[in-house]
Amino acid sequence: MAPNSRLHRRAMMLGAAAAAFTMLMAGCSSSDTGGNGAGTAIQVNTDFEYDEAQVQELVNLAFGVDTPMAGLPDEAVEGFARATLELTPDQIQTALDCWKKPECTIGDGPVHLGIFNAVDNLWQTTAVMDVILQALTYPEVGKISYSFVADLPSAQAAVRSLAADGANIIIGYNAFGAAMAPVFTEAQAAGAVIATYTGETPDVDGSVINNQVYAQACDAGTGMSNVMVNDLGLTSTNELAFLFGTPGNPQDTLVTGCLQESLTKLDGPTIGFQQDTDWSRPGVASAAAALIASGVPAKAVLNTYADPIPQLISAYDQAGVQVPSILTWTEMNELFGIWEERAGTAKEFDLYYTNALVNQARLALTNAMSILAGEDVPDRTPLPLPIIKAKAGVYEADLPGDFPGWSALIPEDVMSGMLK
Repeated sequence: MAPNSRLHRRAMMLGAAAAAFTMLMAGCSSSDTGGNGAGTAIQVNTDFEYDEAQVQELVNLAFGVDTPMAGLPDEAVEGFARATLELTPDQIQTALDCWKKPECTIGDGPVHLGIFNAVDNLWQTTAVMDVILQALTYPEVGKISYSFVADLPSAQAAVRSLAADGANIIIGYNAFGAAMAPVFTEAQAAGAVIATYTGETPDVDGSVINNQVYAQACDAGTGMSNVMVNDLGLTSTNELAFLFGTPGNPQDTLVTGCLQESLTKLDGPTIGFQQDTDWSRPGVASAAAALIASGVPAKAVLNTYADPIPQLISAYDQAGVQVPSILTWTEMNELFGIWEERAGTAKEFDLYYTNALVNQARLALTNAMSILAGEDVPDRTPLPLPIIKAKAGVYEADLPGDFPGWSALIPEDVMSGMLK
């Protein structure tokens, strides 16, 4: 890893947890002008110690394949390094007590952290836990407020409410693209640092969102096309179906645009069916039924969220039609169980997936804290999104169907507490 001004000062040995937190509290860096235009008079210490080999191991887990951290943005390495800091049993209990609550206190620091996110499944709430766990490595974080969102109006209202309540940082998953820009700008004007994770909001800069952590959707679309042509050997018209999430979301727009461009260059198949699903199970069930009824000869179905895919499989089973190859983003234990049960039978299907993505929430929080400290952080932190082919053993039989995978970077003892 090549050192830079932000990482070179980080020592490369991780001591015991107590020693790490002593270091955290030993010195402070502050500024009246935070990175990306955020203003703050709060002192935030961003120095800590870590072990490089331990960070590389965590990075490999986070992406699901060996991923040299030397190729990642420096601020991403810093976020992953921060995630290696051990928490005490008391801090873990604090995290579990705080999880899902609209408001809690994790310390006596001056930083008020606001989170906006949905609460409909374990994947969403795991992202919130990642934020809380990362926040517990900062003694400066005191109060956490959590606003539940279900649609664009509630997301806009949540950000406005958090800003009005004095949140210094507002962080969340923006599934609504540039429609959130006005409220983000208002929140920045009120003094909040805005950070998002998992999905990119194109065509906005740091004046709208101070930092965005996201998978490189265009590269992922290109990777999908390579799987379709080189792994599955698909080359004919209308052999692909793409199930969109929320209507017009920027993530899927980027993916499909780059997917189609790459497929054209590779003389690959074309997308013969596309339908919005809201990334929900009812939405996927409806889209799958429409796909089957359409007569489109889809050999592969692509989407960017694994949780509702069992509904797709169920629709094909009910229609008595062979399940096509599936390429999806994120991990989903129920889906893995279905795939593993059918492997080697007449009902088997090819399955490709990615890491859980929610670990990006940790990086977004670290970037926001660095901005609050006055450090220069890029307004974008793009990450690779390797595509993984399912192999025997991917299913965790002793964990629930909505378990999002260990790439979520939730320690086993914390996950056990979340599942109680």
